[in-house]
Amino acid sequence: MEKWNPKRIVKPLISEKTRVEKLADKMRMTPTTLPIAMQNENNARLILKAVKAMNIDDPAIFVQWNPNGFNDTATPNVRNGVAGQTLQALVTYITGSGGVDFNGQNSLFIFRNNMTISQCQGGFPQWAHHQATIPDVCSSICRINKLSANGAIDYE
Repeated sequence: MEKWNPKRIVKPLISEKTRVEKLADKMRMTPTTLPIAMQNENNARLILKAVKAMNIDDPAIFVQWNPNGFNDTATPNVRNGVAGQTLQALVTYITGSGGVDFNGQNSLFIFRNNMTISQCQGGFPQWAHHQATIPDVCSSICRINKLSANGAIDYE
């Protein structure tokens, strides 16, 4: 006969926090005050997983790419209709500049120091910058910094 275990009764009554709520806690925010892209469960899961892999003071960038920014002409998946002005070209630029494509999803890139991420940001190809009347290549981009060993994070 199985012993009576109160944890088996109480545990189902305690609701597990969502990943968005966990991310908000680590950022000392509420879920509704997080940037819009971070209010998505899948994005929050990816960021939380990356933070575990990061060292203290490691910076990262989280990018929400805008497909319309690469489909502004009849030629699909290229910006300005020019071969080579593609999402993959930007991912290659970021990884070639020291960013590690976390989980291979082309949206979260971890850098090992502030100098590397600054050089990457300063050298983005000119064609990827804002152009009047053409949708931008990304709808949002946030820099994430791991502040402590317990996973406290900050964003810019």
